[in-house]
Amino acid sequence: MSSQPELWQILRSAKLVEGDEPRDNEPHWANRFMLGVVGWLAALFLLFFLFLSVGDLIDSPDHALALGATLLAMALLLNRSARSGDLWDQFVLALTLAADAWLLYGLIDRMDVHAFGAWAGLSALAFAIAFCFEHWLIRLFHTLAAALLLTLALACLSLQILALPLVMALLCACWLWAQRRPHQHERFEAMAFGLALSLILLGRLHQPLFDETSVLEELGQSRLPHWLNPLLCAALLLALLHHLKLPRRQGLFALPLVLLAALIPGMGAGALVLLLGFYAGSLGMMTLAALLLLGFGSLYYYDLALPLMTKSWLLLGSGTALLLMRALLLRLGRHS
Repeated sequence: MSSQPELWQILRSAKLVEGDEPRDNEPHWANRFMLGVVGWLAALFLLFFLFLSVGDLIDSPDHALALGATLLAMALLLNRSARSGDLWDQFVLALTLAADAWLLYGLIDRMDVHAFGAWAGLSALAFAIAFCFEHWLIRLFHTLAAALLLTLALACLSLQILALPLVMALLCACWLWAQRRPHQHERFEAMAFGLALSLILLGRLHQPLFDETSVLEELGQSRLPHWLNPLLCAALLLALLHHLKLPRRQGLFALPLVLLAALIPGMGAGALVLLLGFYAGSLGMMTLAALLLLGFGSLYYYDLALPLMTKSWLLLGSGTALLLMRALLLRLGRHS
């Protein structure tokens, strides 16, 4: 495999490009993660400062909502200004997160937790913030929050079974739109990563550990059967395979993923993220897919009402099957 400079030289010799190789000025994902952590800390300090300064004046939910809306408007104006830089972006992130906290503080006493409209409105607001701000981390955080709020809204209608397939469909739409609209790639890529991260948390909401009561079940008992969730995920995964138009051999090897998605709840989410990451060559998306597959597989293994010896044989058989599949793929790769 040729390196990027070698590929650029090949393209120049073929007279397909001109000039020097373009430089990638985008920060590494680890730098973005650390910036996000710093942004949360800055937001906490800002909240503490505002509480000490105007805490006595904010004595009602209306005042808290007004302060939150003011901070959000200031953050949007600063974000849309011509200035840029890490420090400036961190200030905008801290303002936005502080605005979210004040808005939540103002709404928490007003809203009915069993009302669909309240959670749906908050989800729409989070999606709108993610779309309007030109900030990668703000888009990611608010899309993640919007997906979780949408799940709570569906739970109020006793339709929480549809949450995972719906978020997966939104993820497909954002990721494919980002790949086909270069001028909007950064916006929809960040939103797609936020939706992919929400899938990990959705699995925790759907399948609580240690016999805990599910948050979604507390909002409303599901009207739909639980087996419908993996079937819808598998159908969405099959539709994605048809849309991507993968080569015949790769498509055949992806069919076991569809079967796995139909049998094990949540595995369809991991398989879908894996296909999207592989299709776009995104290491970050494939890493999230590995976490999803490992997490949902572990939850399924924990829920199996089987003796430990039977589970051990299942793990041994699964590992052997995966090793044989790897050897077969390597063999076919050499021949192709």
